[in-house]
Amino acid sequence: MDGEMNVIFVTAIFLLPSTAGAFSAKWDHFTFTQEWPQTACLMGKAEHKKCNIPNYINSFIIHGLWPSLGTKEGPMYCKAVHFDMNKIKNLTNELQHAWPNIYSNTRPDDFWKYEWKTHGTCALSLNTTGTEYLFFRKTLDLMKIYNASMFLSKVNIIPSDTTQYVTKTIESVLQNKLGVMPTLQCYRSEFQSGKRQTNLLAEIRICMTKQFKLIKCPDGDSTLYWNRLSQTQRCYGGKIYIPEIKRK
Repeated sequence: MDGEMNVIFVTAIFLLPSTAGAFSAKWDHFTFTQEWPQTACLMGKAEHKKCNIPNYINSFIIHGLWPSLGTKEGPMYCKAVHFDMNKIKNLTNELQHAWPNIYSNTRPDDFWKYEWKTHGTCALSLNTTGTEYLFFRKTLDLMKIYNASMFLSKVNIIPSDTTQYVTKTIESVLQNKLGVMPTLQCYRSEFQSGKRQTNLLAEIRICMTKQFKLIKCPDGDSTLYWNRLSQTQRCYGGKIYIPEIKRK
């Protein structure tokens, strides 16, 4: 009888759902993404979002740190862990400068809440990003190291509504600084009156391992995580604009 009970007990253990599995979503690298605020405004306008870029924003801003899986879209909404602004309250000033919500018809913390629920909850298995605070702290630290504006301005690649830049030149500058090739994503827009549609730099994506070692982004990774895929595409060759930031 005791032997039968032991068999039943052991079998029951194996049938229990894995708690670790709930925290360990399937993914193999991070995609650290910076967006150009003026292009983000133009894209938001197409979705009827009101944009307001603060006066202190003059560079690329964080879009997110996304657990990703090869060339496929990575996991999202991995665990129902509530977003609590109090847990990152002492990061508010840094977040407002490096990771601001530029859409004025939404709450200031809506962007952070969305990124945490969508992507942050998928990185809970790592010690470096295993809590809400650590996830945002780590992302802010990455921006200090890999701010694209810092790299581009040193070679006089600056925002301009009249000067176009060769895509491969921007890629080369960033590759030289990072040691790996990032992915550039563009938005096609007629941003100058009377001009035909042209490519505007929308995002710079830098891929890295779970240990935050930089790697080349997988081919085909460029169109992930956008709900407006028809409006964005990888910046393949040619010339692009980095539009000047407009204030209200």
